[in-house]
Amino acid sequence: MSLRYNVATLLREPVGSTREYDIDDRVLIDDTDEESRRVGGHATFLRVTDGVLVTAHLEGIEPERCSRCLQNVDLPLDIDFEEEFFASVELETGTPLPPPEDPEAFRIDAHHMLELEEAVRQFWTTALPMQPLCRPDCRGLCARCGQDLNQGACACPPEEDGRWGALRQLVGELEGS
Repeated sequence: MSLRYNVATLLREPVGSTREYDIDDRVLIDDTDEESRRVGGHATFLRVTDGVLVTAHLEGIEPERCSRCLQNVDLPLDIDFEEEFFASVELETGTPLPPPEDPEAFRIDAHHMLELEEAVRQFWTTALPMQPLCRPDCRGLCARCGQDLNQGACACPPEEDGRWGALRQLVGELEGS
């Protein structure tokens, strides 16, 4: 599980130089999860003034539970990002460079290794849906008996909507007069 790239040669080249990489690797998304996720796709590294701009289109599968019916579902994820990785040392002398203004910015280490794993982890997490669904029209579970309504109706009687109570009472009064 690496996603590590030596960019020393790219950093020696003029601004605007590029490298293309096909990605097929595994990433541990969550420290509490024991299983890493396969990630595949493509990345372009572009030499910029302060380091390397990475543009990536990646794909992966996230195992989840449907938020309505609780069935296991494999969610396909598309992850697109563009992030600048800042050099941390001067290439020729090894002199430390001042850190970027943003303390959370991605850095290229002192050995000129650009590590994509943390960026992939962050963008994977943000690509996850807040309420994963097995399918858009998932009917969920019956709130009373727990029957999976995707497999058919349950035997529970229909629940009356309390918002109509006042109208029912008025109709009853009108019918009684």
